[in-house]
Amino acid sequence: MIKLITPLWFIIIVVVLASCSSLRKAELTSGKDPEKALAEVIQVMETAQQDQVDVLADEEFLQGRAYLGEARRGSAQGDLVETILGNAAIAKAFFQDASKTAEARKSSARRILEARASALAAGVRKSPPLVEHLLTIDEGLKGDTKQFSRTLSTKKFSELQKKYLVLEGKAVQFSNLNGAKQAINQATNDDADDLAPQSLRTASLDYEAAMNMIAQSPRSPDIYKKSVDEALASATQLFDVMNVILGAKGTPENIAVQIVKQKRALGELSSSVGKLEENLKSAEQTLQEKEGALKQKDSAIKEKDSELKKKDDVLKSHEEQLARASTQVRFQQAMDDARQMIPETDALVYQQGNKLVFRLKRVNFRSGTAIIPEFSKLLLDKVDSIIKKLDSEKVIVQGHTDSVGSELVNKRLSQERALAVANYLYSIKGGYKIQYAGFGEAHPISSNETAAGRATNRRVDLVVSVKQ
Repeated sequence: MIKLITPLWFIIIVVVLASCSSLRKAELTSGKDPEKALAEVIQVMETAQQDQVDVLADEEFLQGRAYLGEARRGSAQGDLVETILGNAAIAKAFFQDASKTAEARKSSARRILEARASALAAGVRKSPPLVEHLLTIDEGLKGDTKQFSRTLSTKKFSELQKKYLVLEGKAVQFSNLNGAKQAINQATNDDADDLAPQSLRTASLDYEAAMNMIAQSPRSPDIYKKSVDEALASATQLFDVMNVILGAKGTPENIAVQIVKQKRALGELSSSVGKLEENLKSAEQTLQEKEGALKQKDSAIKEKDSELKKKDDVLKSHEEQLARASTQVRFQQAMDDARQMIPETDALVYQQGNKLVFRLKRVNFRSGTAIIPEFSKLLLDKVDSIIKKLDSEKVIVQGHTDSVGSELVNKRLSQERALAVANYLYSIKGGYKIQYAGFGEAHPISSNETAAGRATNRRVDLVVSVKQ
């Protein structure tokens, strides 16, 4: 549910974005090349984030991110160079101001910031749930210190330190065992409890054992490394056994285990734990090979169409039918790919006239914010890979909210979220034009009278147009 809040930083961003001409602009050392200027400001932002400026001076930092987002959007849309450079220079100035503010505040929370830095170094930002946990702890830190204007009491320091330490341990677990967890989840979804119960049990037990060893000594790799290696090896074994069984329906688990053993002896499979993530991507690689074959076939159809057009204008209508069929084939392939790569709980894909719509259910913005969680970026990466295969011409990012809160706040929030998604798609260089729009609560697809309906209405839609 979107909370009815208008934090100070949000109000400031809205106001200053409307009157950027009056804001300070930092000097851009990269000159007048927009791409180099954006790279320069991104580096300034990342350095500030490493120095924990995002928590010590969050208002200025968030304003900097907003202007950087505007600069990146402008670059993607082909805005005037002066406009792009102006927004980049304002963003840099905000980051510089944030760093100065943060420097003055560090002394009041030095020791607790060390605990937070350890959690970040352990890889908290790799996991969206952990990022959410981090933001919650940060809110407590800022509240207990009154935005770093006073030092923490001994009791509050102890409480916050424990929370950051627990978070650090969870980050170490995620960084070391996420591949094993993904393999176990995938096998479970493929009915491994019926098809390969012993392999699944071994992998699950080894995973839990490794999780416990890390929880006991998260800063001592020498203690937990053996357990982690065993968990990854068991997960790799489970993945390979399930591949054999799914490839030849009816294969008993014990036979599949022997086949995997033989393939490894022949060098056809690797037992190296380092191969696990590579193995998990094999399905995606297979889809890419199929897409390549489809493109070759599509290219042959287009060549034939061109020849027919030159010979006889009467066949023009026939060519148009073939083009529509080609688009439909691509749409169908994209929808098939989406069903295989993305669970329905994360996104729906459907055709709407001559466009394809990706309805994203799990871009889980934190209430009242427009910051994309890391886990949701994984979903956007998958969607982007499908859109690229479509030979897309344009993608319109549409933000929607439920009806909770004022119409103005919901409108602005939906615009900020749509912009955030548009900026992220641009950052991974999809090769297609990107536009964005925020509609607030204006276009519900379910009733706002129930929690389930409101959750359905809080969504991001990607409307994809393809080249004919």
